[in-house]
Amino acid sequence: MEFTVKPRRSVIVYLHSMKQIRQLKRYGVIQYQSRQQHYVVIYMDEAQVQPTMAKLKKLNFVRRVEPSYRPDIDMNFGERVDQGFFKPQTGVPVDDED
Repeated sequence: MEFTVKPRRSVIVYLHSMKQIRQLKRYGVIQYQSRQQHYVVIYMDEAQVQPTMAKLKKLNFVRRVEPSYRPDIDMNFGERVDQGFFKPQTGVPVDDED
């Protein structure tokens, strides 16, 4: 048996009230909940994101649903340094207090 990694994505669900958090457990794994800012982060398989977001938007206690954009961002910044994305500063005095 070989282990394969399933692509997963997080979905941020903004709520009107935090009383219905238990109902959200059926849509995925609740990773984080903020009681002060009234949102919940749910992890689920990538294939289930769009249908689940449509179901979550229909619930009356949900204010807004947003997917996480982290899997869409290229995290390899080494190539961007060479292209001039990060410009090194030259001639900046170094403040050494020994």
